[in-house]
Amino acid sequence: MALLEESARLLYREWFVRLRFPGHEHTRIVDGVPEGWEKATAFDAMQVMSGGTPKTVIPDFWDGEIPFYTPKDSIKECYVLDTEKHLTELGLNNCNSKLYQKDTIFITARGTVGNLNLAQRPMAMNQSCFALIGRNAIPKKFLFCALREAIQYFQQHAVGAVFDAIIVDTFKLIPFVIPDRKLVEIFENTIEPTFRQIENLLQQNQKLSTARDLLLPRLMSGEIAV
Repeated sequence: MALLEESARLLYREWFVRLRFPGHEHTRIVDGVPEGWEKATAFDAMQVMSGGTPKTVIPDFWDGEIPFYTPKDSIKECYVLDTEKHLTELGLNNCNSKLYQKDTIFITARGTVGNLNLAQRPMAMNQSCFALIGRNAIPKKFLFCALREAIQYFQQHAVGAVFDAIIVDTFKLIPFVIPDRKLVEIFENTIEPTFRQIENLLQQNQKLSTARDLLLPRLMSGEIAV
């Protein structure tokens, strides 16, 4: 899985950082970027949306079916399949989080700053993260790779008296280049099978872990003979 994600990141770097994209030999450079590309900020390129936590003292808000993403749920793999805590529909309706759809990007914004994940299924989110969706139909996998490449800038601009934090204004400080739309679409179509394979492998691992957790106690107790 790490190798698959690295291959997508290396392709992003080759095309959009080193500027060796298909057709680059015949593309003029205008104001430091290939013709048709736009210099912008991260805030220009993506919607930055917040989350919230329903009251923990109300049991009817919790232990439902809706995954509730927090920084504790961030993992090194790109997709997060499930979360430690879950909300009910009532809990979702009583907090400041939307139900963010599959492939929404989550970035941790407080404490451990800059961890990135894609939601593998619809999830809510707490106030210590931001949910990111591309503006003007910028594809999600391209945006995820771009953020992976730029994450050091977010960490360098984190602020806070006690804990480092990313705020909405941080996104206005991060330089971001929006390439030609057709090239972005080609890139998205190229890496989509890679992300699909990562997702499938993660799901297989999850099923194997569940099977292990069910069988191991029975093996240890002698209920199942080896």
